[in-house]
Amino acid sequence: MKAYNLPLTSSYHAYACNKRTELPDSVCEDLDIDALFSAIDFTSSSIGQQYLYHILHQDQLSEVGKHEALISKMSERKEWRTKLSKTLAQTGSPDACYITSLFSRSITVPSRYKLLALNICRFIPFALAGLAFITHHVAFVCLLVAAFITNMLLHYQNKKNIYQYYYSIPQALRMIMQAEEIAKNPLFTAIDTDIHQMLADLETLKPRLRFFKLSVRMDNDLAILLYCIAEIFNIFFLPEAYSVHKALAALGTKKSLIEKTFRFVGLIDTLCSISLLREQLPYYCLPTPPEEGEKLRTRAIYHPLVSNAISNDLLLQEKSFLATGSNMSGKTCFIRTIGINLFTAKVLNTCFARHFAMAPETRILSSIHNADSLQEGKSYFLQEAVQIKKMIDQISQAPSLFLLDEPFKGTNTQERIAICRAVLSALAENNNTVLVSTHDIELTKHLKD
Repeated sequence: MKAYNLPLTSSYHAYACNKRTELPDSVCEDLDIDALFSAIDFTSSSIGQQYLYHILHQDQLSEVGKHEALISKMSERKEWRTKLSKTLAQTGSPDACYITSLFSRSITVPSRYKLLALNICRFIPFALAGLAFITHHVAFVCLLVAAFITNMLLHYQNKKNIYQYYYSIPQALRMIMQAEEIAKNPLFTAIDTDIHQMLADLETLKPRLRFFKLSVRMDNDLAILLYCIAEIFNIFFLPEAYSVHKALAALGTKKSLIEKTFRFVGLIDTLCSISLLREQLPYYCLPTPPEEGEKLRTRAIYHPLVSNAISNDLLLQEKSFLATGSNMSGKTCFIRTIGINLFTAKVLNTCFARHFAMAPETRILSSIHNADSLQEGKSYFLQEAVQIKKMIDQISQAPSLFLLDEPFKGTNTQERIAICRAVLSALAENNNTVLVSTHDIELTKHLKD
């Protein structure tokens, strides 16, 4: 299992998430989305990893379903997929997670006057050194020393720009070159027909970004000597400071192109990951729309995070589903199995079943893992009531799948049955689907219609 640095892995999602379609935190916890992410992540690059994390936290149809033919092609031609994985692995370092900062944060673009001043300062020491050599005049030597000190201040002031982009820019350059390699295959360019034009527009940026890679490791005496010589040269002629500022100026105009290239590589890696995932499964299916008169039909459905899971079938036509049974009998696991399969149908175009049919626009809302909070002064009952109130507020907005585990178990039996009867009846309206687990067998009588 891969190790994750969650703040880095989620950095693209923090930038790109749509709050209206973002998967609620309660659903992420109830369906164990982070555990699912760890289990199904077969990406080769940090870019693909971030993209996969992003779509796994959005409750909407992703782009994956549009490229099913390409996933099938990857599965058929394994040597082709292996070569692609090696190319994608060029940005496999966690440092590639910092690429997101190049288009998610503002870049301080130097003014043209500062660039002009740097350009002039690059040649002043050389001119003064020439004049001092020709005239042997002390004044030119003093001016040369003053110019050298000025350039030294400018050079080390510029170091903060290098350190600020120490990880992101070298990885962005690697990503651009990686995208160029991937774009040689016409099957991949079909994903984004503008990719060749975008890469052509980024071509002028590549030479400037290479200056961020020019660092010498001081792990031996020769390296230290070379570093000192390079520093003196950079102070005297300011090539590093000037080039870095030119690179930042160019980056300021190319942010959208870098973002689109990031998404291109991320989607390609995600499709490759799904191809690899499917080969690890005992079986899977592609989601299909439900037949007329049906809400949900599943055959041999199982939970991807349960070892040696027992599969089950379910058909819902006009009604919702209430599961009763003893403790540890799998009631909650079953309703979560339906929820996680609907979710992966939407974002991965993959279901852990032999057949899965449900309307893909169905949203997912849940109330499974509730807990009291001493800090917030909320009891278990109040926390659950607040969560279910959010569900009720969204009854009429769009067709939804509601997942509830033993609702209102924090109160007495008589009140619990009365509340559940009212709440579950309300949630089931407007073509919504409710899956609920409970020990209150009496509810089957009250909710039979």
